[in-house]
Amino acid sequence: MLTLIIAVYKNIDAVYLIFESLERQSFKNFDAIIAEDNESAAMLECVDVLRRKYAFVIKHVHQPDNGFRKCAALNAAIKMAESDYLVFIDGDCLLHRHFLKAHFEDRQKNIALWGRRVMLSKVLTDKIYFEKSFASLNLAELIKFGATRLDCAMYLPSMPTPISTASHIWGCNWSIFKEDILAVNGFDEDYIAAGVGEDTDIEWRLLKSGIRLKKIKFQAIQYHLHHVENYSSTDANEALMQEKIKVGAVFCKNGILKDK
Repeated sequence: MLTLIIAVYKNIDAVYLIFESLERQSFKNFDAIIAEDNESAAMLECVDVLRRKYAFVIKHVHQPDNGFRKCAALNAAIKMAESDYLVFIDGDCLLHRHFLKAHFEDRQKNIALWGRRVMLSKVLTDKIYFEKSFASLNLAELIKFGATRLDCAMYLPSMPTPISTASHIWGCNWSIFKEDILAVNGFDEDYIAAGVGEDTDIEWRLLKSGIRLKKIKFQAIQYHLHHVENYSSTDANEALMQEKIKVGAVFCKNGILKDK
């Protein structure tokens, strides 16, 4: 089986929609962990509702809201995960019905899989929230309502999936064997701001440790719910990541294991 890890922060309406998209997955042998960078009563209530509604196992990790600590929440979820294969998404992304199937069927040791996401417009996002329906997630409606990155909406299961060392991982849509991410000590918790670094730093460390990348962009389809960006600059993160690349330590000091 696999474990889906969902990084969330406050957007409970999106969480409900994500889990409805999980219920529709063609691949059924999974559990899900909500990795909450917050500690809210509303999310606890949401998790209780989800557990009563869906048959698959739902776990929840949370932490006090002491600024941006997404990486710490993700590391806590990795430690909790019982499956040997992990899929990562953000808490504002809905999943095509074959999303988990694509990640599971293409899994390989020493390889990280990556995909992309269709960017939904505000109008279409509001429509989905209001209707609580995925009926608009088809090409005609995506075009009509101004979605972008429409190439990422093309489901082409027979499209070749090349393996490379090119730079591609974004935190919203990727997967890896648990033992491979543990080998680099998970996510680096030194990143305490949103943007470049907090979920892309892990890529260069994985590549340097011998992991290769495989594109499943046309198999693992994902739809990003519109929202206002929660950061204005990534300069500090980019500078921090460049410093770490110069040092070259693939096993980050401030990761899952803090005593190494």
